[in-house]
Amino acid sequence: MSSPSRTAASRTARSLAAALAGDPFYRTVTVACGDDAAARLAMLETYFALALAEGEQAGRVDLADAAGNGAAIWTTDTPPAVRQAAYAQREAALRDLLGERGFAHFTAIVENMEHALAPHGLQDAWYLSIAGIAPAAQGQGLGASVLAPGLAAVDAAGAACFLETYNERSLPFYARLGFVVAGRYAEAVTGCDYWLMVRPPRAA
Repeated sequence: MSSPSRTAASRTARSLAAALAGDPFYRTVTVACGDDAAARLAMLETYFALALAEGEQAGRVDLADAAGNGAAIWTTDTPPAVRQAAYAQREAALRDLLGERGFAHFTAIVENMEHALAPHGLQDAWYLSIAGIAPAAQGQGLGASVLAPGLAAVDAAGAACFLETYNERSLPFYARLGFVVAGRYAEAVTGCDYWLMVRPPRAA
């Protein structure tokens, strides 16, 4: 697992912002930016910097490369109290960052997704919360390689893992890594469907 320096973390946050700016979730929580693409990227860079910090505190962060071209951020088997404290710290910062309407969207989407997730019994599973590669660096195998260390750690722990994606085109990519579609859900705030994908436990 990588521990990015402040400079590397800043580059990585910019890469994640560029990679995910068009995602329905991130477009909806950055509603305060309107149609200002530059403002949205700037807001998302801060958003992902906060997510990277949370991952370092209470999960796992793997960097795509030394140039900061992307990352994978996991929620792991860290003790619940540690995870909750890190999440609360990020949530307080997001309230200021996203503004009243954006934060309300964030909270509502998270609640909707948690409600859909509840019947699947994944309380002890690892969660791939964020994964992205800078657009200019895509197509070079970085997506699979950045996920490999986390998946190896999942397997070593004998755990299941899961992710949620609004990008239907990413389903075959994740399927090649062992994830299977466990559900497709209509999310009311974004107005878009997303897919829950689960990777069952396997031997290390």
